[in-house]
Amino acid sequence: MNVVAIVGSLRSVSTSRHALRRAAQGAARAGAEVEWLDLKDYTLPLCDGRTDTDTYGRDFQRMRALVQRADALLIGSPEYHGSMTGALKNALDLLGEEPVRGKLVGLCAVARGDAGAMNTLNHLRHVLRWMGAWVLPTQVSIPRAREAFDPAGEPVRPGLAAELELLGAETVRYAGLLAGGAVPPLPSRS
Repeated sequence: MNVVAIVGSLRSVSTSRHALRRAAQGAARAGAEVEWLDLKDYTLPLCDGRTDTDTYGRDFQRMRALVQRADALLIGSPEYHGSMTGALKNALDLLGEEPVRGKLVGLCAVARGDAGAMNTLNHLRHVLRWMGAWVLPTQVSIPRAREAFDPAGEPVRPGLAAELELLGAETVRYAGLLAGGAVPPLPSRS
C-alpha cells in the first residue's frame, strides 16, 4: 500500500505538516509505505485550464507521477479565509481528475481560532468528491493549532496524537477494502 501525504502549506514550519506527519505515522504502522508531496518543494504554474500538461514543467510531472502511483492520499491544509490554501487548490486543479479518481483520501486541517477548520475540510471533501475520489468519513480538525503542538512538532493536546494516527490507519484500512486486498485491523481507541 502506497500512501502519498500532501502538505498544503508553503511554510517551512507548519502545524499542517506536524499533523500530517503524525497521521502518516499511523499509516506506516498499518503497513503502508508513505511518500511526501510537500508543496513548498514544488514550483508549479498557476492553473489556467490548459489540457496540454506537457507545458506545466518538471515539478508538475513529478507531482502527477507521485499521485498516480499512490493507492491512497493523506491531505493536510491550514485554513485560509475559510478554505484550503490557494497552493493546494491550484495543485488539485493542475492534477485534474484522472490521477485522483478512485483513490481513498484522508483529510486533516488546522486553524488558528477556536472554531477549527471544518470549512477547509468540507471544501476539500467537496472538491475531491468532484474529482472522483473516495473521501474517508473520519477527518481531523485542529483548532488553535499553534497550541496543539510543541516546538518540535509533537502533539501536546490530549488525544490528538491518537486521533491523527487513527486517521492514517483508517486511510490504509479503507484503501485496502476499496482495492479488495487484505485489510489491517484498526488500532484500539484506548
